[in-house]
Amino acid sequence: MGDGAQQRRQPSTARDPLHGVTLERLVTHLHDEYGWEELARRIPVKCFQTNPSVSSSLKFLRKTPWAREQVEREYLRLGQKEKVNPFIRMLKHQEAQELAAFIASGDPYGTQTKAHKALAWSLRHLQPTPENLQLFLLPLLQFLQDANFWPDSESMPLLNLAIDRDAPPSFIRELLRRGADANDSRYWLPLLHTVDTEGLAYRSGRRAPRTDVLDLLLTHGADPQQTDPRGHTALEMAHAYGLKAVVNKLAPSPSSS
Repeated sequence: MGDGAQQRRQPSTARDPLHGVTLERLVTHLHDEYGWEELARRIPVKCFQTNPSVSSSLKFLRKTPWAREQVEREYLRLGQKEKVNPFIRMLKHQEAQELAAFIASGDPYGTQTKAHKALAWSLRHLQPTPENLQLFLLPLLQFLQDANFWPDSESMPLLNLAIDRDAPPSFIRELLRRGADANDSRYWLPLLHTVDTEGLAYRSGRRAPRTDVLDLLLTHGADPQQTDPRGHTALEMAHAYGLKAVVNKLAPSPSSS
C-alpha cells in the first residue's frame, strides 16, 4: 500500500479546529464573550450555574465528557460567527496593518454593524494595553459613524460595555468625544453603571476605586440627579458602596443646596 493511502488514513490535526486549544482557553473565551449568566443559559450545566469560576468549571468539565462536548460545540459555533466578520478575524490574529488598510480601503464588506461588533469583541477579549488601544480600538472607533448605535446582537451599548469591561479612560474619552450619550438610559445610566463598577472593584479588593471615568461622564453632561428604574441615584449608590471620593464628586456643593 502506498504512502499516500497511509497518510489519508491518519487524522489531520490541521483540519481539527480544536487542535492546540486548551480547555481553559475554551472556558475563558466563552466566559469573556457571554459572562456566566448567559453561558449558563446556553450550556445549562452545574459548573456555570452555581458559584461559577474558571477553575471550578475546569474540574467539572474534565470529569464530565458530555458537558465538555457541549462547551466545545459552543466554542466552535462562536468561532464560526467570529470568522465571518473581517474586523474580528484581523483582531484575533493581531493584524494591525491589515486592519488599518481594510479600514482605509472603504471595502463595502466592512459595514458599521460589523465594526461595532468588532469593537465590542475587542472590549471583551483584548487586553486593555496602550498598544492594543492605539493599534486596534481607536482605529475601529474612528471608523464608526454613530457611537450610540446598538446592534441587536450586543447585550449593551458601547459606552456601557466600555465601562463594564474597565476600558482605558482614553478610549472612553474618545467614545464620548465622538458623540456617545453620557445620559443614555437604554441599558443603564452610564453614571450609575460607573459607580457600580467602581464599587464592585473596591468591594472585591480587585483594585482601588477611581474617579477618572466619572469625571469624563460629568464633563460630557452626565446628570447626577437622574435615577434608575428603582429611583436610585449615582450618589446613593456611592454611599452604599462607601466610595468617599465618588461621593465627594457627586454631592452637591453647599452653595448649590
